[in-house]
Amino acid sequence: MAGKGWVVACLLVCQSVWAAPLNVLVGQHKPPYIKLDTVSGYEIELLREVVRRMGYEAKFTFLPNSRIRSQLESGFGDIASLQPNEPDEPGLFFSQPYIRYQNVVVARQSDELTLQHPADMALLTTVAFQGATVVLGADYRDAMALQPGYLETVDQQAQVEMLFSGRVKAIVLDRNIFTYHQQQSKRALPAVIHELFGSTLYRAAFRDPVLQRRFDQALLSVLLDNWYEQLQLKYLLQLNQELPNRFYCNDIQAVSTQQPAG
Repeated sequence: MAGKGWVVACLLVCQSVWAAPLNVLVGQHKPPYIKLDTVSGYEIELLREVVRRMGYEAKFTFLPNSRIRSQLESGFGDIASLQPNEPDEPGLFFSQPYIRYQNVVVARQSDELTLQHPADMALLTTVAFQGATVVLGADYRDAMALQPGYLETVDQQAQVEMLFSGRVKAIVLDRNIFTYHQQQSKRALPAVIHELFGSTLYRAAFRDPVLQRRFDQALLSVLLDNWYEQLQLKYLLQLNQELPNRFYCNDIQAVSTQQPAG
Protein backbone atom coordinates (compact mmCIF):
# COMPACT_ATOMS: atom_id res chain seq x y z
CA MET A 1 0.00 0.00 0.00
CA ALA A 2 2.84 2.36 0.80
CA GLY A 3 4.22 1.83 -2.68
CA LYS A 4 0.89 2.66 -4.29
CA GLY A 5 0.61 5.79 -2.19
CA TRP A 6 4.03 6.93 -3.36
CA VAL A 7 3.03 6.38 -7.00
CA VAL A 8 -0.18 8.39 -6.59
CA ALA A 9 1.70 11.22 -4.89
CA CYS A 10 4.28 11.20 -7.67
CA LEU A 11 1.58 11.36 -10.33
CA LEU A 12 -0.08 14.33 -8.62
CA VAL A 13 3.21 16.19 -8.34
CA CYS A 14 4.09 15.46 -11.96
CA GLN A 15 0.66 16.64 -13.12
CA SER A 16 1.21 19.94 -11.32
CA VAL A 17 4.76 20.34 -12.56
CA TRP A 18 3.84 19.55 -16.16
CA ALA A 19 0.73 21.73 -16.37
CA ALA A 20 0.31 22.88 -19.96
CA PRO A 21 1.40 26.49 -20.53
CA LEU A 22 -0.83 29.30 -21.71
CA ASN A 23 0.81 32.34 -23.28
CA VAL A 24 -0.68 35.46 -21.69
CA LEU A 25 -0.08 38.75 -23.50
CA VAL A 26 0.28 41.63 -21.04
CA GLY A 27 1.49 45.21 -21.01
CA GLN A 28 4.90 46.54 -20.07
CA HIS A 29 6.42 47.76 -16.79
CA LYS A 30 3.67 49.53 -14.84
CA PRO A 31 3.96 49.05 -11.07
CA PRO A 32 2.09 48.11 -8.98
CA TYR A 33 0.27 46.21 -11.74
CA ILE A 34 3.23 44.84 -13.70
CA LYS A 35 6.84 44.59 -12.48
CA LEU A 36 9.09 43.38 -15.25
CA ASP A 37 12.18 42.76 -13.14
CA THR A 38 10.43 40.20 -10.92
CA VAL A 39 7.59 39.15 -13.26
CA SER A 40 5.17 40.10 -10.52
CA GLY A 41 2.68 42.79 -9.61
CA TYR A 42 -1.05 42.89 -9.01
CA GLU A 43 -2.17 42.11 -12.56
CA ILE A 44 0.52 39.46 -13.12
CA GLU A 45 -0.27 37.57 -9.91
CA LEU A 46 -4.01 37.82 -10.53
CA LEU A 47 -3.74 36.41 -14.06
CA ARG A 48 -1.26 33.75 -12.92
CA GLU A 49 -3.71 32.55 -10.26
CA VAL A 50 -6.70 32.54 -12.60
CA VAL A 51 -4.74 30.52 -15.17
CA ARG A 52 -3.57 28.13 -12.44
CA ARG A 53 -7.18 27.52 -11.43
CA MET A 54 -7.94 26.78 -15.07
CA GLY A 55 -5.39 23.95 -14.80
CA TYR A 56 -2.62 25.64 -16.79
CA GLU A 57 0.63 27.50 -16.15
CA ALA A 58 0.82 31.13 -17.23
CA LYS A 59 3.72 32.23 -19.42
CA PHE A 60 3.82 35.99 -19.90
CA THR A 61 4.77 37.97 -23.01
CA PHE A 62 5.22 41.71 -22.39
CA LEU A 63 4.08 44.04 -25.17
CA PRO A 64 3.00 47.66 -25.67
CA ASN A 65 -0.71 47.83 -24.90
CA SER A 66 -1.47 48.88 -28.47
CA ARG A 67 -0.07 45.59 -29.82
CA ILE A 68 -1.68 43.10 -27.43
CA ARG A 69 -4.92 42.53 -29.31
CA SER A 70 -3.40 42.51 -32.80
CA GLN A 71 -0.90 39.86 -31.71
CA LEU A 72 -3.70 37.61 -30.46
CA GLU A 73 -5.68 38.14 -33.67
CA SER A 74 -2.64 37.21 -35.74
CA GLY A 75 -2.37 33.86 -33.93
CA PHE A 76 0.25 34.70 -31.28
CA GLY A 77 -0.56 33.93 -27.65
CA ASP A 78 -3.60 32.43 -25.96
CA ILE A 79 -4.93 35.27 -23.79
CA ALA A 80 -4.88 39.00 -24.49
CA SER A 81 -5.12 41.10 -21.34
CA LEU A 82 -6.41 44.65 -20.81
CA GLN A 83 -9.18 44.71 -23.41
CA PRO A 84 -11.83 47.46 -23.03
CA ASN A 85 -15.18 46.42 -21.59
CA GLU A 86 -17.14 47.21 -24.76
CA PRO A 87 -19.71 45.31 -26.84
CA ASP A 88 -18.26 42.05 -28.14
CA GLU A 89 -16.74 42.11 -31.59
CA PRO A 90 -16.72 39.19 -34.04
CA GLY A 91 -13.67 36.93 -34.17
CA LEU A 92 -12.74 36.96 -30.49
CA PHE A 93 -14.33 35.82 -27.23
CA PHE A 94 -14.22 38.07 -24.16
CA SER A 95 -14.13 37.31 -20.45
CA GLN A 96 -15.90 39.02 -17.61
CA PRO A 97 -14.00 42.10 -16.31
CA TYR A 98 -10.95 41.11 -14.28
CA ILE A 99 -9.42 44.48 -13.38
CA ARG A 100 -10.51 48.06 -12.68
CA TYR A 101 -8.52 51.23 -13.32
CA GLN A 102 -9.49 54.56 -11.76
CA ASN A 103 -7.91 57.57 -13.42
CA VAL A 104 -7.73 60.61 -11.16
CA VAL A 105 -6.30 64.11 -10.99
CA VAL A 106 -3.72 64.59 -8.24
CA ALA A 107 -2.59 67.97 -6.89
CA ARG A 108 -0.46 69.09 -3.96
CA GLN A 109 -2.51 69.68 -0.83
CA SER A 110 -0.77 72.99 -0.24
CA ASP A 111 -2.15 74.40 -3.52
CA GLU A 112 -5.72 74.09 -2.19
CA LEU A 113 -7.24 73.56 -5.61
CA THR A 114 -10.96 73.06 -6.18
CA LEU A 115 -11.51 70.73 -9.10
CA GLN A 116 -14.98 69.49 -9.92
CA HIS A 117 -14.87 69.23 -13.71
CA PRO A 118 -12.12 68.80 -16.34
CA ALA A 119 -12.76 72.40 -17.41
CA ASP A 120 -11.37 73.51 -14.03
CA MET A 121 -7.97 72.21 -15.17
CA ALA A 122 -7.73 74.43 -18.23
CA LEU A 123 -5.22 76.82 -16.66
CA LEU A 124 -3.26 74.26 -14.64
CA THR A 125 0.05 72.93 -15.95
CA THR A 126 -0.66 69.23 -16.31
CA VAL A 127 1.20 66.03 -17.14
CA ALA A 128 -0.94 62.98 -17.93
CA PHE A 129 -0.43 59.37 -18.90
CA GLN A 130 0.07 58.64 -22.59
CA GLY A 131 -3.23 58.62 -24.46
CA ALA A 132 -5.19 60.50 -21.79
CA THR A 133 -6.84 62.87 -24.28
CA VAL A 134 -8.19 59.84 -26.14
CA VAL A 135 -9.33 57.87 -23.09
CA LEU A 136 -10.79 60.57 -20.85
CA GLY A 137 -13.36 62.11 -23.15
CA ALA A 138 -14.14 65.34 -24.96
CA ASP A 139 -14.38 67.61 -21.89
CA TYR A 140 -10.87 66.69 -20.79
CA ARG A 141 -9.52 66.94 -24.33
CA ASP A 142 -11.02 70.42 -24.77
CA ALA A 143 -9.58 71.63 -21.46
CA MET A 144 -6.09 70.37 -22.31
CA ALA A 145 -6.24 72.02 -25.74
CA LEU A 146 -6.09 75.35 -23.87
CA GLN A 147 -2.76 74.39 -22.28
CA PRO A 148 0.26 75.14 -24.48
CA GLY A 149 2.52 73.19 -22.12
CA TYR A 150 0.34 70.12 -21.70
CA LEU A 151 2.33 66.85 -21.74
CA GLU A 152 1.63 63.12 -21.85
CA THR A 153 4.22 60.52 -20.87
CA VAL A 154 4.70 56.80 -20.38
CA ASP A 155 6.98 57.50 -17.38
CA GLN A 156 4.54 57.69 -14.50
CA GLN A 157 7.21 57.88 -11.83
CA ALA A 158 8.37 61.06 -13.55
CA GLN A 159 4.82 62.43 -13.37
CA VAL A 160 4.75 62.02 -9.60
CA GLU A 161 8.19 63.57 -9.16
CA MET A 162 7.21 66.54 -11.35
CA LEU A 163 4.21 67.16 -9.10
CA PHE A 164 6.19 66.98 -5.86
CA SER A 165 8.98 69.17 -7.25
CA GLY A 166 6.50 71.88 -8.22
CA ARG A 167 7.12 71.67 -11.97
CA VAL A 168 3.42 71.03 -12.63
CA LYS A 169 0.20 71.78 -10.79
CA ALA A 170 -1.61 68.55 -11.58
CA ILE A 171 -1.00 65.04 -12.83
CA VAL A 172 -3.47 62.58 -14.33
CA LEU A 173 -2.93 58.86 -13.78
CA ASP A 174 -4.42 55.76 -12.19
CA ARG A 175 -5.04 56.01 -8.44
CA ASN A 176 -3.06 52.88 -7.58
CA ILE A 177 -0.12 53.88 -9.75
CA PHE A 178 0.02 57.23 -7.96
CA THR A 179 -0.13 55.59 -4.52
CA TYR A 180 2.71 53.24 -5.45
CA HIS A 181 5.04 56.02 -6.65
CA GLN A 182 4.10 58.30 -3.76
CA GLN A 183 5.21 55.54 -1.39
CA GLN A 184 8.50 55.20 -3.30
CA SER A 185 9.26 58.92 -3.60
CA LYS A 186 11.90 60.51 -1.36
CA ARG A 187 10.22 63.91 -1.61
CA ALA A 188 6.58 62.90 -1.26
CA LEU A 189 4.21 65.63 -0.13
CA PRO A 190 0.60 65.54 1.08
CA ALA A 191 -1.63 65.35 -1.98
CA VAL A 192 -5.31 65.56 -2.83
CA ILE A 193 -6.94 63.10 -5.23
CA HIS A 194 -9.76 64.49 -7.36
CA GLU A 195 -12.07 61.90 -8.92
CA LEU A 196 -13.22 63.61 -12.11
CA PHE A 197 -13.48 60.49 -14.24
CA GLY A 198 -15.35 57.22 -14.07
CA SER A 199 -13.49 53.98 -13.50
CA THR A 200 -12.56 51.74 -16.43
CA LEU A 201 -13.06 47.98 -16.52
CA TYR A 202 -10.88 45.68 -18.60
CA ARG A 203 -11.33 42.05 -19.63
CA ALA A 204 -9.36 39.35 -21.40
CA ALA A 205 -9.77 38.23 -25.03
CA PHE A 206 -9.44 34.73 -26.49
CA ARG A 207 -9.56 33.04 -29.87
CA ASP A 208 -10.81 29.84 -28.19
CA PRO A 209 -14.30 30.03 -26.60
CA VAL A 210 -13.56 27.02 -24.38
CA LEU A 211 -10.60 28.82 -22.80
CA GLN A 212 -12.75 31.94 -22.36
CA ARG A 213 -15.41 29.99 -20.44
CA ARG A 214 -12.80 28.28 -18.27
CA PHE A 215 -11.18 31.65 -17.56
CA ASP A 216 -14.53 33.10 -16.42
CA GLN A 217 -15.14 30.16 -14.10
CA ALA A 218 -11.66 30.39 -12.59
CA LEU A 219 -11.94 34.18 -12.28
CA LEU A 220 -15.17 33.88 -10.34
CA SER A 221 -13.58 31.42 -7.92
CA VAL A 222 -10.80 33.96 -7.32
CA LEU A 223 -13.24 36.85 -6.76
CA LEU A 224 -15.05 34.80 -4.12
CA ASP A 225 -11.83 33.85 -2.33
CA ASN A 226 -10.19 35.72 0.55
CA TRP A 227 -6.99 35.43 -1.50
CA TYR A 228 -8.36 38.18 -3.77
CA GLU A 229 -8.61 40.72 -0.96
CA GLN A 230 -5.13 39.82 0.27
CA LEU A 231 -3.73 40.38 -3.21
CA GLN A 232 -5.23 43.87 -3.33
CA LEU A 233 -3.81 44.76 0.08
CA LYS A 234 -0.40 43.41 -0.91
CA TYR A 235 0.00 45.52 -4.04
CA LEU A 236 -2.62 48.30 -3.90
CA LEU A 237 -2.65 48.88 -0.10
CA GLN A 238 -6.44 49.14 -0.20
CA LEU A 239 -9.54 47.33 -1.47
CA ASN A 240 -10.66 49.09 -4.65
CA GLN A 241 -11.14 46.31 -7.18
CA GLU A 242 -14.84 45.52 -6.81
CA LEU A 243 -15.90 44.03 -10.14
CA PRO A 244 -19.25 43.26 -11.76
CA ASN A 245 -19.68 39.65 -12.82
CA ARG A 246 -22.82 38.30 -14.46
CA PHE A 247 -22.19 34.86 -12.95
CA TYR A 248 -22.36 35.96 -9.29
CA CYS A 249 -25.96 34.83 -8.77
CA ASN A 250 -26.00 31.74 -10.97
CA ASP A 251 -22.72 30.06 -10.19
CA ILE A 252 -21.73 31.28 -6.74
CA GLN A 253 -22.58 28.02 -4.98
CA ALA A 254 -20.98 25.74 -7.58
CA VAL A 255 -17.79 27.74 -7.85
CA SER A 256 -17.34 28.31 -4.12
CA THR A 257 -17.26 24.54 -3.56
CA GLN A 258 -14.91 23.77 -6.46
CA GLN A 259 -11.31 22.95 -5.63
CA PRO A 260 -8.66 24.93 -7.57
CA ALA A 261 -6.71 22.95 -10.16
CA GLY A 262 -3.24 21.94 -8.99
